[in-house]
Amino acid sequence: MVQLFTYKAFGLVIKSEFEIPELLNHEGISDVEIILGKTPQNLKNINKQGVKYQASKNEFLLEVDNIAKYFVNSGNKITVELLKENLDKEVRLFLLGSSFGALFLQRGLLPIHGSAIKLDESVTIFTGLSGVGKSSMAAYFINQGYQALADDISVVNSNLEVVPGFPNLKIWNDVLNKLDIQNESLSQIRPDIKKYQLPINDNYYNESLPLKNIIILTTKNSSGFNYEELFGIKKFNAIRNNTYRHRFVQGLEKQQDHFQILNKLLPNIKVFNVSRPQSPIMLKELGDFIINLLD
Repeated sequence: MVQLFTYKAFGLVIKSEFEIPELLNHEGISDVEIILGKTPQNLKNINKQGVKYQASKNEFLLEVDNIAKYFVNSGNKITVELLKENLDKEVRLFLLGSSFGALFLQRGLLPIHGSAIKLDESVTIFTGLSGVGKSSMAAYFINQGYQALADDISVVNSNLEVVPGFPNLKIWNDVLNKLDIQNESLSQIRPDIKKYQLPINDNYYNESLPLKNIIILTTKNSSGFNYEELFGIKKFNAIRNNTYRHRFVQGLEKQQDHFQILNKLLPNIKVFNVSRPQSPIMLKELGDFIINLLD
């Protein structure tokens, strides 16, 4: 008999045939099942495909060379087919990333590509392009004593709350140095990338909270910090464009669900573009600027 491991993440109870140490142990009836097995060679009735993925209504297939294939079905089941000998952290990285992103979209949730921090009794999400400083700002605020709900993927449910993910940040080595955090005991996310898993158990908030602000970080080739509050269609497009794996939405035939939750969310939150100098990233100064902006 296969041993099952039960976890809770992003508001979902997850039963898995293999250990996922990044997630928190839990009990209860599962919302999502993760199994090891054969995945389809191709999907039927493909609506959209990229170099390594295919999407159709209720089905999503991802292949990561020399690591694994992932088949996400109906928002409640993920099949993992190994393409390497060991079921290691690289296999889990793409499970907890793009595969979970497709799962959330199938379930009608809103995954935002960003990190979620508890400020007072609500949540502020830092989003933007890869490398702009989302996790860096989360790490800075945690270092200042704040709590985080999620990193990389922040999921908004139908009640417009951010649901807690799991107590881990992915942080570049130069940011660890700025925060005086040693990397010797930390695990690299992939052997060839100087990015590390930073456990945040003591600064992890494990209850859902309403979303209040979204900060879209950008960079510029000048000094100082600037901001713009977004309204109307600019506000809508900003959230849509920072949806985690937005390119999957059409293929999964989730345009209507996505539109509805965005439309419901817009009147209840503020969205700001905040631009910072390209380099170096001045964490304290940017953090102070954001706190003053939100006050």
